[in-house]
Amino acid sequence: MNKIFFPFLALGLFSRASDIATSDCQKDRFLGKADLSKFQEKNWYLDEVRIGANIITINRDSKPELTYTIIFNGERFAGFGAPNQYFGIYTAYKDNTVLFKKVGNTRMRPIFEMDVLKEHEYFSYIDRAAYWKIREGKLELYSSKEDGTKVTLVFSRGRE
Repeated sequence: MNKIFFPFLALGLFSRASDIATSDCQKDRFLGKADLSKFQEKNWYLDEVRIGANIITINRDSKPELTYTIIFNGERFAGFGAPNQYFGIYTAYKDNTVLFKKVGNTRMRPIFEMDVLKEHEYFSYIDRAAYWKIREGKLELYSSKEDGTKVTLVFSRGRE
């Protein structure tokens, strides 16, 4: 029975992977990728995190070593947490959806960490971001917590 079951299991897994790849390709074909020139190759600095009705303001002047950043270059993104670097690939679509994939980061232990926003929380918000928008010159990434609470990360160009 196991000899019969295994090929069907393998075929089922291959079929599901094929469906996922096909759905991403179909989205590329029907929606098209977004014009990313508004935020490509620019350093974006986290200014604000909105979690439900709460707003966390990030004061970069008081602790510059705790600055969260993100930069997009082609289909890749990277940035700094506090203190780790993170990176991965992403796709942004014309309907303002975004898909972050293969998010990785270095694993240095922070000496200082913000009380209001832990680095691992920030990384999880990036990983779960689903929509993007440029509003009043700021980049907004819309994400959620594990419990479904809405989270918005607001970035500005800052001082170069």
